[in-house]
Amino acid sequence: MPKLTVYPIDKTVHMRRGETVRDALYRAGVELDTPCNGQGICGKCLIRVENPELVPKTPHPDITPEQEAEGIRLACQLIPRKDITIYVLSEYVRHEYRILEGDRYPDDREDSDEAPKENREDKEEGQERKRVPAASVTEEEGAFCLNYDREPPKPLAHWCQGTVPKGLAIDIGTTTLVVTLLSLDTCQELATASSLNPQIHFGHDVVRRIQAGSTPDGLAEISQCVRSGLNELIKEACANSKTDVNEIVDVVIGGNTTMLQLAAGIDPEPLGRVPFTVSIQSGVSYPASQFGLAVHPEARVYIPPVIHAYIGGDISAGLLVCQGFFEQSASVLFVDIGTNGEMGLNAGGKCLMTSTAAGPAFEGMGILNGMRAQIGALERVNTDAGSLIFKTIGNAPVKGICGSGIIDIIAALIKIGVIDGSGRMRRPAETEGLTDDIVSRLVELNEKAAFYIEGDVYFTQDDVRQVQLAKSAVRAAIEILMEEAGTRPADIDRVVIAGGFGYSLRPENLEAIGLLPPGMASKVFFAGNTCRIGCVRLLRNVSNRRFLEKHMQRVEHVTIETRPDFMDLYVNSMEFPVEKP
Repeated sequence: MPKLTVYPIDKTVHMRRGETVRDALYRAGVELDTPCNGQGICGKCLIRVENPELVPKTPHPDITPEQEAEGIRLACQLIPRKDITIYVLSEYVRHEYRILEGDRYPDDREDSDEAPKENREDKEEGQERKRVPAASVTEEEGAFCLNYDREPPKPLAHWCQGTVPKGLAIDIGTTTLVVTLLSLDTCQELATASSLNPQIHFGHDVVRRIQAGSTPDGLAEISQCVRSGLNELIKEACANSKTDVNEIVDVVIGGNTTMLQLAAGIDPEPLGRVPFTVSIQSGVSYPASQFGLAVHPEARVYIPPVIHAYIGGDISAGLLVCQGFFEQSASVLFVDIGTNGEMGLNAGGKCLMTSTAAGPAFEGMGILNGMRAQIGALERVNTDAGSLIFKTIGNAPVKGICGSGIIDIIAALIKIGVIDGSGRMRRPAETEGLTDDIVSRLVELNEKAAFYIEGDVYFTQDDVRQVQLAKSAVRAAIEILMEEAGTRPADIDRVVIAGGFGYSLRPENLEAIGLLPPGMASKVFFAGNTCRIGCVRLLRNVSNRRFLEKHMQRVEHVTIETRPDFMDLYVNSMEFPVEKP
C-alpha cells in the first residue's frame, strides 16, 4: 500500500486500498477543512504534491492549469497509486503537541477511556461519558415524538420512518458565519458551510451593529440579514449532504452576545450602555422560530452560557476545547483573537474572563490588501540575509494578505529595521542598513510610507497602525487579567490561542510584535475555531451542556475599560518590542 508523507506536519501515514488522502489524514488524526464532506465540490481541502507529473489530477474550477502543473490537488479526490509526499495548504486540526485536536477531542472519542481532567468530577458524579445528544426521535404506534432535554415529548408531524434526526452547530461571528450539520444518531459531521457575515454592511464591529439594531426598523433589517445568511448556509450544508431541512431538530448557536441577540430579534440597545444589560437567556433552549431558521418547526435552539454583554456563548462553548481551563490546579490563558477579542485566565482555580475591542485587522479587514485565507493569500514571511521570502496559500501569485501573513510581515519588517518600535515605517529615502531588495520595495502610497510585496499588493503605514490598535487591546487585557489573578507570565503553563487563522501563526511572531508578553511563545497551543468545535460537542453530548452551565457559574468577569490603568497599558502596548541601540 502507498505511503503518505505529510508536511508541514512531518507525519507518515500508510494508505489503505482505495482510500483518499483526506480519509487517510483523518484516520491519522489530521482533519482538513472540507465543508462539502469530501464530495469534491467546495475546493477547500487543498494539498500540494511533489512530482505532480506522477500523481493523478483532481480537476476543479478553482484549480487553474498552472496550479495543477505545480502540484495542487484536492485531498478528498486523490487516491494515490504510489508513495507520495504532500504539503497541507488548507486549514487543518491535528491531535498533537502544538495543535489541539478539534472535533475528536479526547472525551468525544469512542476508542478512548481517558476523560479530560476537567470532566472527571462530573464523571464521578455519575454522568455518562457515552455520547447522548439532547434530541432524539422515537416512534410509538405509528406516531413520532421529539424527545428533547428537560422538555416533555412533542409530536412530530411529517416525520418519515427511517429518517435520521440531524443537528446544527452554528457559529455567528462578527466577521464570519459557520454552519456544521451533524447526524444525531452517529454524531458524525455531514457537512460544513461558511461565509462572511452579511451584517458587515452595517459595520465591522459590535458597537456599530448595536447602533444599527437599536430601532425597531433597524433591528428587523439587521436580524433578517443574518437569518438569511444562516439559512443560505443551512441550505448549502443540506444540499451537500442530501439532507432535508425538516430532519434538523436540534441547533446550538454560539456567538458574542450582540450577535446572539440580533439573530434572536432581541433589542441590542441595552448592550451598548452601562450597565450593559443582557436580555437573551442562556443555558436554555428556544424554539427555532425565534431565530427564523429554516429547520423542522419543532426544532429547538440551545444557547451556551453568557456571562456578560461582551463575553458570549461563543467563548463559553470554546472553553470546552481549552483543556484544563476549569481544573483547580491549572494555570491556563485562553485568548480568542477576533474582532471582539475575548480571553480567560485560570490561575490555580480562579477563573477570570474579559473582552476588548480588538477590531477586525487580524481577520484581514481594514487592511489595504487584507483577505481571508484563500489561494493567493500571503500567509508566511521569512527573512534571509536582510531580504524577505514570501509564501502564499497554494504557492499562487500574491493576491492579498491573510491574518497569519499580517503578523508575519510586521514581525519581519521589525526584524530588518523597516518598522521601528513606535510603528513608524521607513520611507523610500531612508535606506541606511537595508539591502537593495528591501530598498526597492520602499514606496509611498497617498503620500504615506508603504512596502511593496508583489503584483498589486502593498503593506502600508496605515496597516501597521491597524495592527498596533488590535494587538495593544489584546495585550493590555492580558496584563490586567494577570494582575487581577496575582500571577505572572512565568507562572502560566499553557496559552491557548483560538481563532480560525491560528493554524498558520508562529508563536514567536506573536511575541515579536508584542501581542503576547515575553516568554509566552513556547507555551502556545492553537485550537482553531473553538466556538464551532465547542458547539459541535454541545450537540453530540448533552452532559457537556450541564458541565458548562455548572462551571461557568464560578467564572468572574473583569471590566477593563473603566479601570484607571487600562489606557496607560493600552498606549504602552502600542509599542513594538524593538531592542534600542
